[in-house]
Amino acid sequence: MLAMLGQKVAIAALCLSLGACATFDRAKPPPAVAGPVTVTVNNDQLSGWTDLPLGAYRVPESDVIVGGHQRGNAGVAMFGLLGLGIAHAANSNSSAAGVSNTEQILRIKLTDQTRNEIEATIGKKLLADKLTTEPSPTQLNVSSALLLSYIDDIQVRPFTILKVQLSGADKRHLWETRYFASTGEVRPLVGTDSWTSSGGDPLKAAAATSLQRAVKVMLNDIAQPYTRDDNQMTIVEGGFPHLKPRVQIRGYLLVEDERYIAFVPKTGDASLLSGVSILDKAAIVYRQANSDDVGFKVLPEPPEREAGKKTTE
Repeated sequence: MLAMLGQKVAIAALCLSLGACATFDRAKPPPAVAGPVTVTVNNDQLSGWTDLPLGAYRVPESDVIVGGHQRGNAGVAMFGLLGLGIAHAANSNSSAAGVSNTEQILRIKLTDQTRNEIEATIGKKLLADKLTTEPSPTQLNVSSALLLSYIDDIQVRPFTILKVQLSGADKRHLWETRYFASTGEVRPLVGTDSWTSSGGDPLKAAAATSLQRAVKVMLNDIAQPYTRDDNQMTIVEGGFPHLKPRVQIRGYLLVEDERYIAFVPKTGDASLLSGVSILDKAAIVYRQANSDDVGFKVLPEPPEREAGKKTTE
């Protein structure tokens, strides 16, 4: 009963973040700036207040975060801040117990890998006039994490997360957002053919692919921002970070290739989904939005339409 109430509270909160009172700064493109932007990668962790759900568990000595295991956050609504603390501790401890036998494998650091990928991409994409790793007045600070997001009690979908913050010569905050990327693949966290089998090789491979996609989209978006056009909205049905159920979300399609799309949900900044989602086409359904489409809704499982196909309805 409490779990069901907690899920309803969470969905209601997300719906409120889509409303007229919400701000949508993370959905906006980065502002135009003069001169090249210095891209730096730091060791900062995602904020437990603004970037992560209640009860998310950080694997010690790593950039890995486990979420989606939470059993309901009804305590937040029922007991205020006290309930928030109790629910967070209970959920986090539950997740810690769930990964206790695999923590050594999950001690994955992404900082150096992210820095190397950014440097290689800037060089390959010939973006030196827009982006640089050398000092300049305008700076983009990037921090990275690997989210293991449960979609049910067993299956996990990994997401690479890049949190980016743009500041000017006077250190004044100019803009920020998040880039989430996933290959769409799901596996159990432990056991045969799991993410942590073979010493964690499946997880490391998926993380490397997702990181490459996230860096590519992020750098191109900074160098020459993709258009966010309210007159050309897109509907995406699929799995998003932090959410167990598949959902339908309205937003902006930024770019696509043969494997993935980059999509910005039209969600308020308070939503944990706010930012750019890079989603594998094999795991989603997407189409042009209709005027009567709602901004957000939970979908039944399994999806009624074949994943990975762009529809024209």
